[in-house]
Amino acid sequence: MRNFIYKIQAFMRGRYGFDELNMSILVIALIINIVGRFIFNFTARMIFRLISFALIIIFIFRMLSRNCYQRNRENEVFKPIFTKTVDFFKFNYRRFKDGRTHRYYKCPNCKAQLRVKNIKGKHTIRCPKCGNQFQKKIR
Repeated sequence: MRNFIYKIQAFMRGRYGFDELNMSILVIALIINIVGRFIFNFTARMIFRLISFALIIIFIFRMLSRNCYQRNRENEVFKPIFTKTVDFFKFNYRRFKDGRTHRYYKCPNCKAQLRVKNIKGKHTIRCPKCGNQFQKKIR
């Protein structure tokens, strides 16, 4: 068993390996594959399978590539997009979870999202980012 592991390690030496972009490609391929299994139209199902297969080939190509510089550049371009997408979903999940206890407002000055307790009445809200104060009425 150890000999097999050493052979795999030797094979992967000098190759790019796994990163955020590869993880995303693999997850998207698996989601498309699972969704394609529930489609009853034969042509649409084959299109979903082809897209999934193509993404898995791209995943394997990137993982086994020896051009580490180019794969790293691709990942660096992808990281800000990935981070913005994850932050968007995290923020909306938190906003959904806090729906009954808090309200969210945008600062009119810097457009930062501010979280305020859901207590009826008129409130003076101060933005911690820019220091701007504004009034909001919660009903």
